Amino acid sequence: MNLFDTPAGFDDPIGMWIGCHRRIEKQLKTLEKLATHVAHHGVDAEATSAAQAVLRYFEKSGPHHHEDEDRDLFPMIASRITDTADREKFAALRAQLVADHKAMEAAWARLRKPLHGIAEGLHKSLPIPDVNAFREIYATHIPLEDGAIPDLAKRYLDARDLEALGRAMADRRGVTYSV
Repeated sequence: MNLFDTPAGFDDPIGMWIGCHRRIEKQLKTLEKLATHVAHHGVDAEATSAAQAVLRYFEKSGPHHHEDEDRDLFPMIASRITDTADREKFAALRAQLVADHKAMEAAWARLRKPLHGIAEGLHKSLPIPDVNAFREIYATHIPLEDGAIPDLAKRYLDARDLEALGRAMADRRGVTYSV
């Protein structure tokens, strides 16, 4: 029995990808709490630390996650789907997900500057409407992905595809792929 919730490795790229979603959700909760904290208590050590954590995630891990999808996972799935109906559904889903990524980038651009100020201990406000807009994009985006992509990957990607995906993910992060 394993009592620890260990994250999936690069040898399980879909599991790792799903794990990224859980970490995104955690950072979104931190961001929500941070906005409320700053509104009520101002910028203190706790706010600075939380802002640093959110920035670290969304400026490094978040972009890697989107690159995993846009450069590797989505094109790979699209190229392997053999069923016409699945291909059409995936094309529509992919268009929505790519549009979501662009909306996320725009929403994040509005949050970056105040977050950097808070992370540096400057007395900046964090606009709650901008925080909510960012969170709302993910609130629909993650369920769309979680609801479709793992099943498509299971049905259409083989072991070689998954290894190639895991290797690309590891390479993107500057990590050696190992099984």
